[in-house]
Amino acid sequence: MDVVVVGAGFAGLTAARALRRAGRKVVVLEADGRVGGRTKAGRVAGEVVDLGGQWVGPGQTRLLALAEELGVATYPQYVEGKNIIDVDGRRVAYEGEVPALGPQATAEFAEVVGKIEALAAQVPALAPWTAPMAAELDSQTIESWLLANARLPATRTMMRLLVRAVMSAETSEVSFLACVAYAAAAGGFSPLISTRGGAQETLFDGGAWQMAAKMAQDLGPAVVLNAQVKAIAQDEAGVTVTTAQGAWRGRYVIVTAPPAMAARIDYTPALPAQRDGLSQRMPLGCVIKVHLAYARPFWREQGLSGLVISDRTEFGPWFDHSPLKGGGGSLVGFFDGGPAQRWADRPAAERRAKVLKDVALYFGEAALSPVDYAEEVWTRAPLQRGGYVSVPPPGALTAFGPALRASVGRIHWAGTETAEAWTGYIDGAIRSGEHAAQVVGGLL
Repeated sequence: MDVVVVGAGFAGLTAARALRRAGRKVVVLEADGRVGGRTKAGRVAGEVVDLGGQWVGPGQTRLLALAEELGVATYPQYVEGKNIIDVDGRRVAYEGEVPALGPQATAEFAEVVGKIEALAAQVPALAPWTAPMAAELDSQTIESWLLANARLPATRTMMRLLVRAVMSAETSEVSFLACVAYAAAAGGFSPLISTRGGAQETLFDGGAWQMAAKMAQDLGPAVVLNAQVKAIAQDEAGVTVTTAQGAWRGRYVIVTAPPAMAARIDYTPALPAQRDGLSQRMPLGCVIKVHLAYARPFWREQGLSGLVISDRTEFGPWFDHSPLKGGGGSLVGFFDGGPAQRWADRPAAERRAKVLKDVALYFGEAALSPVDYAEEVWTRAPLQRGGYVSVPPPGALTAFGPALRASVGRIHWAGTETAEAWTGYIDGAIRSGEHAAQVVGGLL
């Protein structure tokens, strides 16, 4: 075998396909009984839905190209009608992308976003620790920077909610340098939080998960499921990758798991101190994704788009996710960051009751009677343990960041955390797989 790939998510499958097209012998070892990584198929009211990653934005060219190649159609996120924002005691129904925080807070919010984007323009997404002001930015949490740069409570609260939504973590937990780098990888902070023109603009007909399934089908028996990697040993001639199903020998290995999960593999010889230190400081965000199905999208009859952002709820934000055909209604939303931490270990019935109570606060009693409900508690998923991306605390990137992408002998790393653009997204995972295949292919 030329290359052993660990993980059959979008990064691993992309790398394997690229290497095989180049004439290399490759095997993909997947711990789970399915492919897709942090994308996953579910079913609610008879409709197939994404329990993991689902949206795509106009700048995510690798994912859009893959969809076209595999014949997966797209359709726009429903945005007609008014959004609801309820922040700092002010509830408003509004249209458009700019949160209606009131004149002063809206102006300050724009100023804060502008400051983040100005910094992002100076930070290399691929190596943020090399930026001239990296040490200063990495010495702060997002929260400490926010307190120094936003005066109004509404602005601060809105930023906290948005960081939860896009990083699945609290502003008090994450390095401000990591936040700026995340924005740099997306071309700005605005694309991260926007629907029109942003990362939530478009959906895939039938779900994003199916593209992983199609790639795996293309690779055929080269994809081995239920093969959790326990150990990787390397020597001068190659690597031996050991699973419960047996061992595979290859010239190189590409590990696509996020650092915290890749650290659970036993390496011989042991990984360098820098890589091990990185793994200890790159926890995954916390997220629970929920789908609610109704007989009809009754919120549309109220002139609402379905989007709600609130500091009065644990659940949220949520969006309209109604099927294209059949007349049914559907909402998709999240527990992110702190709320996900608080609710992940609670009984499923309690989570469901909390979701319905929060949605009914804005959509009325009709929200209390869904025809179906589905959830995925990613923070408890034994082979993923969270999402959407690793969220380093202050000091981690400047001290250990270079180890994120640096190969260790015959071991190479991929995964959305290592991408040069759209870190934390499916598009980033694809880019990382392409890069790893190019590097390893050049060594063969």
